[in-house]
Amino acid sequence: MLSISLELPEFEVIKQLSFSNQYFVHVQKKCHEERCPYCGFMTSYVHDRRTRKVRDLPILNHSVCLFVLVKRYQCQNCQSVFSESYESIQPNKQQTNRYREYLFELCQDTTIQDVSRKQKIPYSILERIYYSVAQEKAALHQKQIHEALDKDERVLSLDEVSVQKGHRYETVLTEAKLGCVIGMHKD
Repeated sequence: MLSISLELPEFEVIKQLSFSNQYFVHVQKKCHEERCPYCGFMTSYVHDRRTRKVRDLPILNHSVCLFVLVKRYQCQNCQSVFSESYESIQPNKQQTNRYREYLFELCQDTTIQDVSRKQKIPYSILERIYYSVAQEKAALHQKQIHEALDKDERVLSLDEVSVQKGHRYETVLTEAKLGCVIGMHKD
């Protein structure tokens, strides 16, 4: 039996199962109490448990499925019931964050259809993952641009680019540290 190191520090491995082309790993969160999202009090009272199937990065060309034991807590202060939260898995997602990022990077080099076939993920799901990760990256990039522009530590760069084979040029203003286009102007 191969012992799998997940490198997900928030989880402890309960059980591992190995099959011909995939690994099933049963995990649970190491922390045994959670902060109530409604009132902010810490609680350790477990209301109920359920298992959630989540896909993770492949190991040695074997797909990895995590079976996460999800605890639902009941706050002793406000009586609200809520599920534990994870750093590595977004709410209502069936993939780890790093696997979503991995799929996005694979799609950068080839088509979504090709990645879908190789990873055995339905095209529509992979397309949704790709565009949601792209949107998250765009929002993060916009935030970085605004933070850099708010500071007085800007490095601006001007360049002229050909838009139409030597016939039409535009001047491009970029933020050199971030490598992003701030604006373009027709000559």
